[in-house]
Amino acid sequence: MQSFFDDQDGPSLLKSLDLFQFAVLNPQIAILSFLRVGKELASKPQKIEESQQDLLNRLLELQKSFIKELCEKKDDALELRYNEKSKKFEEDAFENNIMLSFARKFHETIADWLLDTLNSMKDVDARLIHSASFFMKQYIEMTSPNNFPFLNPRVLRETFNTCGENLKNGMEMLLTDLMSGTITTNDREKFQIGKNIAATTGKVVYQNELIELIQYSPATEYVFAKPLLFVPPWINKFYILDLKQESSLVKWAIDKGFMVFMISWVNPDKRYRDKGFESYLFEGLFKSLDKIFEITKSKHVHALGYCVGGTLISSFLAYIANPLCKKRPKAEIESATLLTTLLDFEHAGDMAIFMAENYLEAINAQLKEKGVLDGQVMYNTFSVLKAKDMIWRYVVNSYMLGKKPEAHEILFWNSDPTNLTQSMQIFLSNHLYRDNLLKTGSLKMFGVPIDLRLVKTPLYMVSMKKDHLVPWKATFDGLKLFSANVRFVLGGSGHVAGVINHPSKNKYSYWINEKTFKSADEWLNSATEISGSWWNDWFEWLKPMMGKAVHPDPIIDSIRDAPGIYVHDQIFGTEGNA
Repeated sequence: MQSFFDDQDGPSLLKSLDLFQFAVLNPQIAILSFLRVGKELASKPQKIEESQQDLLNRLLELQKSFIKELCEKKDDALELRYNEKSKKFEEDAFENNIMLSFARKFHETIADWLLDTLNSMKDVDARLIHSASFFMKQYIEMTSPNNFPFLNPRVLRETFNTCGENLKNGMEMLLTDLMSGTITTNDREKFQIGKNIAATTGKVVYQNELIELIQYSPATEYVFAKPLLFVPPWINKFYILDLKQESSLVKWAIDKGFMVFMISWVNPDKRYRDKGFESYLFEGLFKSLDKIFEITKSKHVHALGYCVGGTLISSFLAYIANPLCKKRPKAEIESATLLTTLLDFEHAGDMAIFMAENYLEAINAQLKEKGVLDGQVMYNTFSVLKAKDMIWRYVVNSYMLGKKPEAHEILFWNSDPTNLTQSMQIFLSNHLYRDNLLKTGSLKMFGVPIDLRLVKTPLYMVSMKKDHLVPWKATFDGLKLFSANVRFVLGGSGHVAGVINHPSKNKYSYWINEKTFKSADEWLNSATEISGSWWNDWFEWLKPMMGKAVHPDPIIDSIRDAPGIYVHDQIFGTEGNA
């Protein structure tokens, strides 16, 4: 992930920039990407000529198509459809307007040409093309005709039908969002942590500086003897695994007879600047296993890690498997489930853009000042990675159509980020994204080499087919680092929606393949698609290892009720407010 600005113009330009006027989509870094691509292209005059001819051909085809469509239209087809009875323009009045249609097609033609030209530059540094393509896609999304009021058919219709009331309402929402510093994506007043979200009954049974450990109350007469520990990512709150009761993985697991524990990470401030990966491993995972053993007397725990939580569990397993390991918890992890977990960071996707040296210079400036990377920066970064759905959709719906966002529990969770400590950010960006130390086996924890090949623990790896944060092919590369028996499952949808896929909704299918393949494409080509949620497959895989059925003991010694206090520390306003 080194900087690709390594020629004479790069460093001098970078030094002149104030990089931490930190917009996530930093136009200065984007411009440097385009300048470098332009320089490479300028050295290939034949390529320029071919590209120009390609654009001309595409525009000529668009022109021919437009003229043909115009000639085939009836005279009255160009008129806007107005309903005299309701005194409103009809639903498709503007949708099929030929001029608005041409604006969309022209934008698509130019966008496709730009991206195809970038992707055709095979002899250029792949990291440079990746960066330039990413920024180009952002500007393509930004300049979409849909984002301009008088080129968007829906906005035009609404503006005429309401005499501009939608724009007035939209301006009010825009001013509110400018004051709060974020785009409102959901009706936060509809949710209250501990009441209708993160509301599964339980107790906080252990607390230290980094975690609260939650034990959930059993819902069945008998439970499996061996407990299940959920290790969520510390970049957001734990309750992505415990949303509304009808979509909660925690509630579903309890109803299946699991004895469930959950780590709730603290939202760190500058006092935690030196808390890094080792701290999270020891004070989080180690201490949780010790406490679970103290409560249940079970020497075997089954662990589930989501995203970087899975990276933590994998590193822990490799640490324990090394003969040099001297520090062991009282309970061991008998099986591990890794949800959308990166282990090989070579092809880490668009997130790697923000881990390159050019961004790290800006990030380090904030780390030095605050001791943490502000959760708002993380939230904005994740939004940019899915800009069409997380930014422009709400720009149109809220500020142009004047419609308030609806309540959505996943978006509520998404807008409740946490800070990242200085030590943790440096570890993730340098040791994992840049140097890929888990793959090389050069990473050390407490002085012990972390070699994933030593892990013999049964593993269940789940990735999502449309994951924009953790590309599934990159996770497939990661499973090759293990010598253990790994069951790999590919779910439908993305990083969150595909994971939180309750079986009762039967929304997304999943793919399995009992054979072993070297490449992700080969695996998928012969995989079997199964209708329904991957949760069912996971349960059948895990059930034989969970031990006998026992009567659950009551939770006697506790600190407070779930969901605890760490989860209430919010960055965007107070609870219930945007």
